[in-house]
Amino acid sequence: MTFDDGRNAAILRRTLSAISWVYALWSFMLGGMAGAGSLAAKLLIAHGALLGAAGTLLWKPRRAAIPATLLAAAGSIFFVFYDLGLGNSQAACTDGGYVVVAIALLYKSRAQT
Repeated sequence: MTFDDGRNAAILRRTLSAISWVYALWSFMLGGMAGAGSLAAKLLIAHGALLGAAGTLLWKPRRAAIPATLLAAAGSIFFVFYDLGLGNSQAACTDGGYVVVAIALLYKSRAQT
């Protein structure tokens, strides 16, 4: 592994970290707008916490970074099916976008180390 490979892997991890934080803030915002006490609000806030944890752990590589990111991606998959059940395909595509990006960037960053 060369210096450039390690640097590129760090850039990919930090990119995924920033994307996780954007999705976390979006989930918190939607959870706040969903209405206090509703199940949807609680699920969105919990998902936002998972995304935020993944983003925090990815910034500086920690042991729990990959499991946290995969757990956040699983939460996004849940919301894809939830949105499709409500007939909201646009929101399902947005939620599914995190899964695709997370898996691609995790794979690329692990392949370079």
